[in-house]
Amino acid sequence: MSTQYTPLSSLPYPQATDPADLPAHLKALADALDGRTVLRFADAAARDAKVTSPVAGMLAWIGTPGRLMYYTGSAWVPAAPSPVYKINLDAGDTATATYTETLNNAVGDPMAASFTAPASGQVLVTIGGYLWSSVANYSSFMSANIRNSSNTVVLAADDNRAALLNSTSKASVSAQFLVTGLTPGATYTGTPAYRSGATTNTANFDSRFIRIDPIP
Repeated sequence: MSTQYTPLSSLPYPQATDPADLPAHLKALADALDGRTVLRFADAAARDAKVTSPVAGMLAWIGTPGRLMYYTGSAWVPAAPSPVYKINLDAGDTATATYTETLNNAVGDPMAASFTAPASGQVLVTIGGYLWSSVANYSSFMSANIRNSSNTVVLAADDNRAALLNSTSKASVSAQFLVTGLTPGATYTGTPAYRSGATTNTANFDSRFIRIDPIP
């Protein structure tokens, strides 16, 4: 049988001189199309077990967490990266001068937001809320820790990446920072962290939020 291929998608088709073996011709076409459709799997593990040699451009729907993925040639990443957002409306406070992810007098901490790194390996993190201090001239700081799937901090909370307020009056503040060097397709978490400018000051936080925007 002399197999010929279409010029754009390289799909096989029979010749007039080929044996009249319709099942064989249909199987050849089905095999060629099988990896070009949108594949469907329960989760990433089921996909990886079935698709052992993915090629760039493959599409796969993952039932958990419900996401369309494509293969870049080196990693499965979201086909349409979407932002992740979490908010905690419960007010809390801390007097520690080092960053903590759990506030006093509040529930719902730590507030971890899970996300998948896009093909660029970059995300934009926005954190904010209502902040105020108990003592004048001391600041309240809100930043975030970024962890990988092994729970290792890959980017620690830092004053240079923090929303801060130096006032005893409650005010809405926010900050943004870029995270680079993430592994495309890998799972990470972003968790807000808080601190006071001094142990003699109580830093207060309310309506705290974190938003993570993947950069395609």
